[in-house]
Amino acid sequence: MIKRIFRYKRIWLLLLAPLGLLLTLMAQVHGDWVETVYATKIYPVFANSMGWLLSLLPFSVLEILILLGGGALLFYIGWEIAQLIRKKEKRKNRLWRLFLNLAGGASVVYFCFVLFMGLNYHRSSITEYLDLSVRESSKEELYDLCEILIYDCNFYRRQMEEDAQGVAALSDEGFYETARSARDAYRALGEEIPVLQAANVRNKPLLTSKIFSMVLTTGIYIPFESGINVDVPAFTIPATMCHELTHFRGFMREDEANFLAYLACLKSEREDFRYSGSLLAFEYAFSALYKEDQALAQKIAKLCDQRVLSDIRCEDEYWKPYRGTPISNASGAIYEGYLQSNGQESGTKSYGEMIDLLLAYYRNFNET
Repeated sequence: MIKRIFRYKRIWLLLLAPLGLLLTLMAQVHGDWVETVYATKIYPVFANSMGWLLSLLPFSVLEILILLGGGALLFYIGWEIAQLIRKKEKRKNRLWRLFLNLAGGASVVYFCFVLFMGLNYHRSSITEYLDLSVRESSKEELYDLCEILIYDCNFYRRQMEEDAQGVAALSDEGFYETARSARDAYRALGEEIPVLQAANVRNKPLLTSKIFSMVLTTGIYIPFESGINVDVPAFTIPATMCHELTHFRGFMREDEANFLAYLACLKSEREDFRYSGSLLAFEYAFSALYKEDQALAQKIAKLCDQRVLSDIRCEDEYWKPYRGTPISNASGAIYEGYLQSNGQESGTKSYGEMIDLLLAYYRNFNET
């Protein structure tokens, strides 16, 4: 029986899954090599070479491959099930081959995830490069942060153009010009923080943006491309672009990606980028303050420019039909598990930990 099993050459593909798991366990237990060897020496070679090649095309190659691959997989499973029903002879052999094909494919995908992306979840925090000390903060400090951010939002918003509905509009001619500006903003941040330097890659528009909205997702990073949901309010797109470019640079934790996206947006020469990043940070900070002290949150709300409030309402109205649906709830649970399995114990709540980084950043800023 064992000899017959090993006649199938693709059975060796199953060994990739435990190999990927072994690499992950090594990263969890002895993580120093992830930063000193993988994240700063090996991963950049993959990211810069493959990322540059894929950036030559204006559409997301991997999105198309996933769509085609997903369709082919469903067809294959359906075909095999039909054959199992129609042909009773050699049914056991056909079932075994179906299992090997599916398990082998999953093993390859998992190993590629670990090799090209997953290990970065276990690298050093950006706080070590910026000399930030994250600690518990008072609600007064959180209030001061919200005050800084809303003043910035008000200032940048007053300098922006509006669409026919009175909502903030971007100042460029289209997606690819915005993508170039995001690349330039991150290049400027990389000059200040060398670990963030990378090849000149660009974001891609997602053909399936509406589907991504249904699962409450504004962008996605798939090695070595970043795709952007272009169906969302335009003023949120610059911050999303910079967020995904952070993942391209090997920082996978969501709190760090949001924080670095904020810093990158501030490095842009465009007011709409600065507004997008500041609004992203403000919304998280205000949400944290509201949970902590509603009276203080109300004081901050009174400081909001009516144009900023209009944009926030527009964003809320956009997402309202997608919240609480079976699809968004299921995708949220899956993504929660994904984050936790990659070392982010707080799951999707890790997005809120961006506030700790912002507080540490402005604390350092005030002390210098």
